[in-house]
Amino acid sequence: MRQSTKNHPSTTMRPITKFLTATSLICSTSLLFMTGQVFAQTGSWVPSLLPEGQTLISLTVTERIRVGQDTLSADLRIEVDDRDAAVVQNQINRAMADALAITRDVDGIKVSTGYYGVYQYNRNPSGNRADEMWRGNQSITLESRDSALLLELAGRLQGMGFLMNQLSYSLSTERADEVRDSLMESALQRAQQKAERAAKALGKSDVDIASVDIDSQSGAYAQPMMMRALAADSSMEMAAPSADAGETEVTLTVRVQAVAK
Repeated sequence: MRQSTKNHPSTTMRPITKFLTATSLICSTSLLFMTGQVFAQTGSWVPSLLPEGQTLISLTVTERIRVGQDTLSADLRIEVDDRDAAVVQNQINRAMADALAITRDVDGIKVSTGYYGVYQYNRNPSGNRADEMWRGNQSITLESRDSALLLELAGRLQGMGFLMNQLSYSLSTERADEVRDSLMESALQRAQQKAERAAKALGKSDVDIASVDIDSQSGAYAQPMMMRALAADSSMEMAAPSADAGETEVTLTVRVQAVAK
């Protein structure tokens, strides 16, 4: 009499076991492959892969210096109030055209116009009867390395009715790049010296720089300006505003990986 194999554990579980084993092997292989990708994408040396007797040294060096700001910017606006929106816009347009006429073609001055808007508001919000008015404004920005010339032009615009929004110094991109280049050279020299010193402390006699990562940034610090704020008076000539340049801190960081052997 033949024995039935239906629902026999050994026959039903064997294919499943084989399937699970194959699946586990595939997952393990995929995990190892992905792990290898992660190590490859980091761009970093793996200490365990270094030959015997070699040591990986990772270090960071930061150089910083404060540099005198060399660019002055003045942001001014013309603002007009009237019951007629057309009057507001016409006066703004005329004032801005006059401002551009005296600043646009001046050598060494970069000129740009900014926000232009007109809106209606109630001048008597707490009263029984609304007092509707229109207000409009447009801005103009002057930028130059010639601070004396810029301050003179800014004073002329103030005399024409323009209001000063902001007057501030900054460090030009060109100057900041020059400073970063010099910081990079000194940072790399310090990194090399630190790597050699670390290798010596470990009893190693030779050091090779394996990778270098340079990260530069400039912290912009606007020095508060001293301005002579004078009320607009048609009977007196508007004096030019005053401003003193501050300093900007320029920072550069170098990350180095070296192999000591």
